[in-house]
Amino acid sequence: MPRIRKELHTVDEVRKNILDISLVVASIIGSLAFLISLYRWYKYGFHIAHVINFFIIVSVIILMIYRSRLSINIKTYMLIFLIMLLTFADVIIYGYLSTTRIYLILIPFICIVYLPFRRTISVYLFTIVGFLIIGYLHHRGILTIPPEYDTRLYVLELYPWIITAVHISVVAVIILLVTRRYIDTYTSLISDLEIAVSERTKELETANKELKVTNEELSGQREELEDAISNLHKTQKQLIQSEKMASLGVLAAGVAHEINNPLNFINGGVVGLESYVHDHLKDHAGDLEPLIEGIQEGVKRASEIVTSLNHYSRHADTPLITCDIHSIIDNCLIMMSNQLKYKVEVQKIFTDKKYTLLCNEGKLHQAVLNILANAEHAIEDKGSIIITTNVVNDKLIITITDTGCGISQENLLRITDPFFTTKDPGKGTGLGLSITYNILQEYNGTLEFESQLGIGTKVIITLPVTDTDQP
Repeated sequence: MPRIRKELHTVDEVRKNILDISLVVASIIGSLAFLISLYRWYKYGFHIAHVINFFIIVSVIILMIYRSRLSINIKTYMLIFLIMLLTFADVIIYGYLSTTRIYLILIPFICIVYLPFRRTISVYLFTIVGFLIIGYLHHRGILTIPPEYDTRLYVLELYPWIITAVHISVVAVIILLVTRRYIDTYTSLISDLEIAVSERTKELETANKELKVTNEELSGQREELEDAISNLHKTQKQLIQSEKMASLGVLAAGVAHEINNPLNFINGGVVGLESYVHDHLKDHAGDLEPLIEGIQEGVKRASEIVTSLNHYSRHADTPLITCDIHSIIDNCLIMMSNQLKYKVEVQKIFTDKKYTLLCNEGKLHQAVLNILANAEHAIEDKGSIIITTNVVNDKLIITITDTGCGISQENLLRITDPFFTTKDPGKGTGLGLSITYNILQEYNGTLEFESQLGIGTKVIITLPVTDTDQP
């Protein structure tokens, strides 16, 4: 805003300066013209035109002297009035012999300095119409040139040419100085404007750079926020899954406990039935023995399932204990027997080497069960799963190989990422192998995969062990 006020002030100063220049030029050259016009008085005698000219030149000189005290509008209107008075008076008296009619050119030039464009046009039209009316009055003979003026001799004298040259000079000098002032002033204004635009452009460029930096920072913060929200969602899902697993463990423990009591009753009843048959129904013992053995086999299998459920439901916060990996694998196979029968042939190759494995049995049970479940899912029709164990350099190596559909190399790199799954929607959460990987990491173990599409997948689990019988 300060710059705008400065430019307006400069324009006002230009207007004031233009009017002051006009007054000074009119005073100096106008006084010269008045002195030259006294030649008419000397040659043709006194005329009222000399009084009018004297009044006009004195008025111009007074305006010039007090120009700094007068406002722009007063100086503008006074100049216009004096020019009209000078021109019309001279034209009324001398007609087309008037040499001051050239000042009519200055009317729009002076008006436009202060007056609006439409008002300038109105004033100029008024002036031209007045000039034409005076001409018409001369044409009709209502106004006449003084009789002492012989027009044919007058144009042959030197005086008309001199006074005309003076009047033309007044107009020319005023136009020249005013035009120069306009050009200088507006050149300066344009230069200042260019500088201002350049400075503003630099400020905008700087602001734009700062805005870009801020935008990049906001974009980075947005990405960080989105990552944080994504991690929160993942953590929330993991917590929900963990709660589900914990609830499932509690449910499994309750189911195992509730099933175990009826099994004890059944087992006791079978023992009593065996004794009764042996004591009282020896003749029918041979017929009843297969039935009793079937019941005992069913009770045994149910007991094994209950034992597996108890292993699976072990609390995660229980202290580390010595774990039998072979027993854990067998329990997992028992729990998956319904999915494996008629579809998968399981082959177990267990090591005879001694070792001590310290882990949380429930977590290790969950890790092995997740891998076996993935192996079973990978086999679409029929296939086999080979499970081997070995102890090498204080490391227990568990290998689970299936003949399923295999995993692509691209997906193999992401297979342990949370929520990554290649299963159809609703058939997997993508957390199984992620949980398995974290469990093995907790016990300084490793999890590796080897796979080929259409051939199968090999999963290699490595866990540290102690007290091996290796030399």
